[in-house]
Amino acid sequence: NVPLSNIQVTDDQGVVVTLPKTTLAVGESMTGTASGVAVLGQYANIGTVTGLTPQETQVTASDPSHYFGTSGSIGIKKYTNTEDADAAPGPSIPVGGAVNWTYVVTNTGNVPLSNIQVTDDQGVVVTLPKTTLAVGESMTGTASGIAIAGQYANMGNATGTTPIGSKVSAEDPSHYFGQTPGISIIKKTNGDDANTPTGPIIPVGGL
Repeated sequence: NVPLSNIQVTDDQGVVVTLPKTTLAVGESMTGTASGVAVLGQYANIGTVTGLTPQETQVTASDPSHYFGTSGSIGIKKYTNTEDADAAPGPSIPVGGAVNWTYVVTNTGNVPLSNIQVTDDQGVVVTLPKTTLAVGESMTGTASGIAIAGQYANMGNATGTTPIGSKVSAEDPSHYFGQTPGISIIKKTNGDDANTPTGPIIPVGGL
């Protein structure tokens, strides 16, 4: 019920607060401002205001505030027939043999993720057990195919959505080599490819 002068607002985390003036009449209000850059995780600070009465008695009040600095991220590790084949050639698989891919997806951030999807750049269809992950949680997706000849590479890509709608993604490659084993033989008698009779004529006892 008295005017105040020499009004100041401080922040226990060192945030600099700007006030439009330093006095307030009875019942009057004003708004101060400050800004900063969000840091990771839970953050708390306390704003404290002080002022002087006409008798130069100091009055004070405090109020806390909080925010949570989010860092959404996702990780993926892709395996081909249980091998972490990031580099070529990867496991050797007979052409026509089974190829089994697994995709280990992990929430590597500090917020839960939703709408998680895993795609493959070669069109392989990946099946996931669910579409959400809690912080630090992992799940394993699966896909399968038939080995083709030669060097094969594909890329698994995981995406997800944070609670504030931000998109996160990660990718990991994998490889295999499709084998087509074969062997051949040509037998020659005295230099001739004698597949059918009579073959070369050789005197008895000759070489």
